[in-house]
Order: sequence, then structure tokens, then C-alpha cells
Amino acid sequence: MMSDLKTMPEIMSLNPLEMIAWCKDRKKALGISNLKLSELSGVPLGTIDRIMSGGYTEFRYSTIQPIITVLIGFNNATPEPDENDSEQAKFYYETIEGYKLVVENKNHQIEELERNLAILSKEVEFLKKENDAKHVMIEKYHTHIKWLEGLIDDYRNKK
Repeated sequence: MMSDLKTMPEIMSLNPLEMIAWCKDRKKALGISNLKLSELSGVPLGTIDRIMSGGYTEFRYSTIQPIITVLIGFNNATPEPDENDSEQAKFYYETIEGYKLVVENKNHQIEELERNLAILSKEVEFLKKENDAKHVMIEKYHTHIKWLEGLIDDYRNKK
């Protein structure tokens, strides 16, 4: 049952629709408004509204992670365990920090892919314009060739 999920690794392994459902269930159980969730997570209210509507699943993990962190009960700056904390607390801290690195890496990869997409899109647009210009030039040459063929035919017919 999704409401039984309690750890970041469990929740982050869900597909986007399941993740949103978990967030909505947990938000309702905690009695937190979207505005309060925005204040606690640092995620803009409009983004939270879109995600919580259920129809928006194209969010980044770096966007949903602070929301989930708040709904689990942590804040974005998970305090480091001290020597008095249990091994389980230390394990959870390391796990959370590990997932933060995974999220950062995924976001870096996404940003790199978006940059590559922008570069390729510009290159395709340039090539399309260049191709269109070549087609215009070919049409001009084709028209000129037809005109020359007409002159040649006229010249032959006059002989």
C-alpha cells in the first residue's frame, strides 16, 4: 500500500503517477496545504499546484525530491547524524545523501541533454534554411537552363 511507504528510496522508485498519488495522500494525511508545502520545500506554489493536480508528470526529480522530503518529515538540509544516533539513522542519512547525489546527477544529465537538443535544433534550423536556399538556387538554374534550351531550339529552328 502506497501510504505505507516511508523512505526516500521507496518513494523515488515509484513511477510519476504513483509518486504524485503518494504525495497527495501524504499531504492530505498531514493536513498541509499546497501553500505550506511550497514554503517548506522551496518549490514554487504554481509548480506544486501543477504536480498535485495529477495531470503533470513531466517534473524533474530535483523538483519532486524536496516535496517528498517535506512529506516524509525531513527538511531539505537533512542534519548529519552524530555519534549518539542509531546505525539505522546513520544508514538513512547516507541513503538520503546518496539519493541527493543521484538526483543531482540525473538533473545534470537532463540539463546536458537539453543543451545538446538546443544546439541540434539550431543546427537543423540552419541546415533547413541552407537547404531551402539551395532549392531556390536550383530552381533559378533550372529556369535558366530552360531559357537556354529555348534559345538553342529557336536557333536550330531558324537554320
